[in-house]
Amino acid sequence: MPTDALIALQASVTKTATFSGAPLILPAGTPRWPLVARVIYSAGSSGTATSAVIYSIDVSRDGGSNFYTEVESDPLTLPTSGAIAGELALPFSLSPAIVADGVQIKLTATIAPGSSATPTITYQGDIMLGRP
Repeated sequence: MPTDALIALQASVTKTATFSGAPLILPAGTPRWPLVARVIYSAGSSGTATSAVIYSIDVSRDGGSNFYTEVESDPLTLPTSGAIAGELALPFSLSPAIVADGVQIKLTATIAPGSSATPTITYQGDIMLGRP
């Protein structure tokens, strides 16, 4: 599916702990059909103990004061040897509570390290239309 390179949820970044990107404002919410947040990840490893990462779309309907999780992925297990790579699709559909505030969304990577683990993962996120 095509994406708009000018509307990225998260540019490519490597993280070792939980991280939320900058919010993206959708002034009128989503179109009648859902949007899909595509997450492409690579170089996911955990070092000495198994860790996990969960990607989520967090939403604010009050101008960015409060965010809540709209949708999240299943946990991805980061291996102790080798690395994982792949792609996730997180569908979501939103309408604004107050159009003046707009709807803000952000991509969050929640990394749950195992005991003495040194997790790391590289990822990027963008938005696609839910259907052609």
